Amino acid sequence: MNSPNLGGLASDQKIQNIFHAFGYSIPVGKDGRRLWPTKFKRAMGQRMRSGELSIGEVQKTCQVSNKTAYSWRKGSSRKPSPKQQKTPKPAPAFAEIKVQRDDTVKSPEAPQIVFKRAGCEVLLPSNYPIDQLAQLIRAFESSS
Repeated sequence: MNSPNLGGLASDQKIQNIFHAFGYSIPVGKDGRRLWPTKFKRAMGQRMRSGELSIGEVQKTCQVSNKTAYSWRKGSSRKPSPKQQKTPKPAPAFAEIKVQRDDTVKSPEAPQIVFKRAGCEVLLPSNYPIDQLAQLIRAFESSS
């Protein structure tokens, strides 16, 4: 086996044995540690996430700890590509807005009839019917 097939073994590591799990050949170093290739860890993580394998099955077959199996299921520790990174939501921003009233622009007003009686002022449109205006004047005069 050459080093690219072993997941990037250093040249000074000697393979003492081969461990077989889930159709993969896992090299075992001279210190007895299994040298898990990245490809294998990704495959096991994908199979656990899809439900094809349980964490218990992976632990038992690969003889790894609970923590190792969960880290494989979680995924690789390398940084996600920019497309995979979630963009953080912007923090809400608040700003005080002051609105000034602009009195310079006035709408043209129609001529009005101003009716003042007993401390009361009534503004009527210029086209207010005369007969109703007469009734309004009589009503004010009768009440005073």
